[in-house]
Amino acid sequence: MVWDRGSALIETLVASVILASGLVSLASIFSVTTTVNYRNRQRTTATLLLYDKMEQLRAAGSPSGGSLDPVNPVAGFMDYVRVGNDGTMIVGTALPPPAYLRLWEVKASETPTITVTVFAGVGATTPLELARATGPW
Repeated sequence: MVWDRGSALIETLVASVILASGLVSLASIFSVTTTVNYRNRQRTTATLLLYDKMEQLRAAGSPSGGSLDPVNPVAGFMDYVRVGNDGTMIVGTALPPPAYLRLWEVKASETPTITVTVFAGVGATTPLELARATGPW
């Protein structure tokens, strides 16, 4: 019949459209997964840097003061950290991006506390806060 000659072409076109839409969806999933993976890696690193600083401050002691404002960090209560591919940490008071910014604030009161915050996107208009913890001193 006349209808049978064109039906194979229509079936092939419909199958191609379905396959193409599935591949586009799969590609977008890979893109989202890569972004989420990168952000999770940043947060994990920030958490490790945060607890490392908390332990340093508890062991060595620190005078009261500091600020958690990434735009106006207080000297003596901040540092920049870069983590190498081999896991080594480079800590300094002035490292070029990409580096993490660690800020801490020590409050001396009846119950002294230490608050440490880690930011990424240093040098941007609004750095991204990745981790924050407050604990006893």
